[in-house]
Amino acid sequence: MKVLTTPRLRAYLGLAVIAAGICGLAVSGDLLVHATRFTAFYVLAGAGFTLLATAAASLPLRGAIVAAVLLRLVLLPVMPSLSDDYHRYVWDGRVQLAGVNPYTHRPHERALDRVRYSGRDLINHAELRTIYPPLTQAVFAGVAGAARALGLDDAMTPRGEVVLFKLVFGAFDLATAGAVWLLAAARLRLRATVLYLLCPAVIVQTWESAHAEAAATFFCVLAAALLVRRRDGWAGVALGLAAASKVTPLALLVPALLGGRASPARLLAGFLPAFLIPYVPYLVTGGAFGSLFQSGTEWTGGSLVFGLLVRLTGAELARWLALALFAGGALWIAGRFRGRERTAEAFAWTLTLLVLCLPVVHAWYWLTPLALGLAAGLWLPLVIGMAAPLVESLPLASKAAAGRQALAAGGSLRAALVLSADRAVGILRR
Repeated sequence: MKVLTTPRLRAYLGLAVIAAGICGLAVSGDLLVHATRFTAFYVLAGAGFTLLATAAASLPLRGAIVAAVLLRLVLLPVMPSLSDDYHRYVWDGRVQLAGVNPYTHRPHERALDRVRYSGRDLINHAELRTIYPPLTQAVFAGVAGAARALGLDDAMTPRGEVVLFKLVFGAFDLATAGAVWLLAAARLRLRATVLYLLCPAVIVQTWESAHAEAAATFFCVLAAALLVRRRDGWAGVALGLAAASKVTPLALLVPALLGGRASPARLLAGFLPAFLIPYVPYLVTGGAFGSLFQSGTEWTGGSLVFGLLVRLTGAELARWLALALFAGGALWIAGRFRGRERTAEAFAWTLTLLVLCLPVVHAWYWLTPLALGLAAGLWLPLVIGMAAPLVESLPLASKAAAGRQALAAGGSLRAALVLSADRAVGILRR
């Protein structure tokens, strides 16, 4: 067929199939309840993306940008259903507006009863204090303040705040495309940017689920691009902001400082203030870590290497073995991919190894390795990042089907319990 042998026609066909999949997701309602629909439409979008990937460089960048923005806007008004993390975002923001440090109290504590939020009982892991780092907390507070100024915080649902979160994190998402363009080598630049812009995993995780990961992803890719351009101090600032948005970018200090990629003194001079200053307001008012260090001890889930090690050795030893494996691997990667021109590869492989070793892994954790991998011309982080949302959704289908069967049989209470378990176990799995 001529369509399949002509690169540009193949690219446009792939784009059309991606659009059909994304639009299908947008009109499917609760993707947790309708897990089969999610699987079908996400696989359709993935098939289109695979076709596009064979001819991405033949698609005009301007057209790709327009299509990417339109596909994202399709999901803007959709309330997240694949994740309920947004309840914690809204809650932490409102807690800060009430003058309370969000790291000092659990959502169910009476000290926070004056904070008004109808979704308080829907916050996942309400028995734990927040784990989101200070720069992300600042975004939560900013969105809460904007919602209050616009009169959106009195609504029965947090739809207004969710839209604001999508716009803020979506801006970081689109900025990441620019950072990918700056980081990628000239021969890879157009393909990498087009594939990032039109990647279904990126679109779904940021614009359907409203995940905060996009901010850290942008700063990580920008840091790599600045290192390539010998702007070591500014690269340190970008990396510090990434680590103040999410903890995992701290791992990138290994390839940033080793392998002849930067002046360590200049990089640290930028990194330390950018990383530490956001912590100060929270540290002086009661703390800035919350339940961060309980991750991997009190809850685990979705891990690959760590999960295997637990089965072989037990949880305590598995944590140390996973840490040793990552440390050794990161040092090897830093030495194997030496020089500024190989920064994208070193960063991508380091974060890929880290996510494989983490005790708690969710599909959106792959967004940063995916973006760095595209800039480096690596396919493994992209393949895993594309497959992760689908793999994470597979347990949902059987649980949602059980809920529907119970409802059809008239057992409304049982159906509610099954679907509640679906939300708690199928998505969170922590």
